[in-house]
Amino acid sequence: MSLTDPTPTLPLPPDARGEAELRFVRTAPRHLVDRTAVAEVLITDWRRLGSDTFRLGAQWPRGHHFYAPVAGVWYDPLLAVESLRQASVLVGQTYYGVPADHHFAIADLEIEIVPAAMLLGSRPAEVRMEAGASEVRGRDGTLTALTLEADLLRGGDFAGAGRLTLRVDAPREPAAAEGAGYPPLPPPVPPAIVGRLDERDVVLGVPGSAAARRGLSWDLRIDPGHPVLFDHPAHDVPGMVLLEATRQAVQAACAPYRVLPTELRCAFHAPLSLSVPCHVTATRLPPQDATEDAVLRVTAHQSGHLAFDSLVVATLCD
Repeated sequence: MSLTDPTPTLPLPPDARGEAELRFVRTAPRHLVDRTAVAEVLITDWRRLGSDTFRLGAQWPRGHHFYAPVAGVWYDPLLAVESLRQASVLVGQTYYGVPADHHFAIADLEIEIVPAAMLLGSRPAEVRMEAGASEVRGRDGTLTALTLEADLLRGGDFAGAGRLTLRVDAPREPAAAEGAGYPPLPPPVPPAIVGRLDERDVVLGVPGSAAARRGLSWDLRIDPGHPVLFDHPAHDVPGMVLLEATRQAVQAACAPYRVLPTELRCAFHAPLSLSVPCHVTATRLPPQDATEDAVLRVTAHQSGHLAFDSLVVATLCD
């Protein structure tokens, strides 16, 4: 279903007329994917195939400065997540009339990747997303939520599939996104434990209590100056911060092995305030079958309330 006239609110790329093939020669305009830095735009091309079906292209760099290769072998699975998030924002703005100044937030996410299709190659990966929109909800003619399901293909290989529900909110006062009062950054967990080289990229902090330090529990490090996780001022903790915290928590729980997350199932129950401490906890679960190396539940609590819950299946790497 469409909330607006089926004609796109913004023009398609000039080569879209009657062509189904995608091109990977340029990036989408930054505002269409809710990014400020051109370097963080992954979407390159898009097509509308039907009223609620789409084809999008994304290019993954071999050496992204934040979403770096896992163990020097695989593309970071969070590149797939970020591609799906950007695709959802672009579809919402281009085809369902969402103004660019609205606020986009992840409400739910499920994604599974095929490790063999995530191997690094000699050129940047060109990924095709065959996507369909569902659960399109609106109020007064404006989109408020949208679910995008997509198959990810790399060349002729199936690379994975994902489902992301995006929540759309009206713009707020700019001052709310710039507000002071961020909690002090806790000392970072040693970068190597969470699979990082630079402590500025560590989003898990050493907890203040001795009891928490004895378990798989950390304080979330909210750094609004981070150039990737906070690409632009935010009103709440961005969903990608929580997903990075999830990945780092799984890595810490499985150390000394490197981990490749292959399945993520996440629910964002409530927005996380930037000004209130947040606590992240990981729990190791028994695998459901012999193909699963590690299964963990990672949660985030704020002010005693569960705000984020995730289940992660990961492959352990030597």
